[in-house]
Amino acid sequence: MPISRLAAAALLASTCSAALADVPEQTNGVYNFYIGAMFNATDDSRQNVDHGYGVTGALDIPIMSWGERWAFEIAANASTLKTNKTQDTNYFRQALTGSLMYSFGDRDEFTPYVLAGAGYVHNDTNFLDEDGLTAHVGLGLTKLIGKTVRGRIEVQGVYDDFNSKDIFDTTLSAGVEVPLGKVERVEVIREIEVIREVPAPAVAPIIKEVAPTDTDNDGIADDRDQCPDTLAGVRTDNTGCAIAQAATLNNIEFDTNKATLTAASKASISEAAKFFEKQANLRAIIAGHTDDVGSDNSNQRLSLARAAAVRSALIAEGLDGKRFQAIGLGETMPLVTNNSAENRAKNRRVEFLLSISEAN
Repeated sequence: MPISRLAAAALLASTCSAALADVPEQTNGVYNFYIGAMFNATDDSRQNVDHGYGVTGALDIPIMSWGERWAFEIAANASTLKTNKTQDTNYFRQALTGSLMYSFGDRDEFTPYVLAGAGYVHNDTNFLDEDGLTAHVGLGLTKLIGKTVRGRIEVQGVYDDFNSKDIFDTTLSAGVEVPLGKVERVEVIREIEVIREVPAPAVAPIIKEVAPTDTDNDGIADDRDQCPDTLAGVRTDNTGCAIAQAATLNNIEFDTNKATLTAASKASISEAAKFFEKQANLRAIIAGHTDDVGSDNSNQRLSLARAAAVRSALIAEGLDGKRFQAIGLGETMPLVTNNSAENRAKNRRVEFLLSISEAN
């Protein structure tokens, strides 16, 4: 093997070792296993070859010390390169590579990612069998298509120096990705601790139902609540953290036909700010609504201005404005029919559309 290839192999080995050294023995990251079908658009420098197809598989190992979105991927693929009629048999290519991968999200929502790496390649043709080095860069997308399985599609630009030529192929692969060890969160409606006291045999048993301490009334006891100070009416999972949903922000009042928050609304804004502070991964669309009094256009502008006022008030409490988006829905989505003063008051509201994903 030429000296340049030995040097490149040593560099690849040191890069892979450094990446794996940063993977803690126990992390909160999830390993991902991928398998898919692959199509090869081959370089014209590959003589007598029209195209190729094959299979690919990979294991993603999280690098938590670099952040939750970094991973080291070990991949292998095998391709059959279809030859033209001048050849008696097809050609074959196998590769084993290591890559660094960065995902722009949590991979469950519609998430793009990029990767780059290098490794070993074996080309098998009817005129030459050769081992060499390969390198690649690529980008792809993942999306959850079930409770625990994701769809994944990826395109790569692939280089190798087969037969002392600079060959640049393009591959397209699609398949499924399985997170290994992922825990599904479930919503808990209510939990009750039952204490049974059995006195003397002659007396009927006394059963006491004692609810554990739950300061924010979200159905999760304080000693197991990872997200305290949940807003009233917000549903949570079994850790006490909010799930994606629409929630009305109560006791928010504005001056008549204006977007100015009243002094009485400050306590509700502070309570909402405390809620978002304890759940740093939570995002929200702030949606303003009005009743049907006035024109459609004026109601839409007023609802947007009121939603923006709530967003500004939350930012003033010290929260990151990137977590919130204000929209105005005017009178288009009433809770109840606008047929009385009481019902119109219910329709004049501000809602949070909560999401646990930055992509949403």
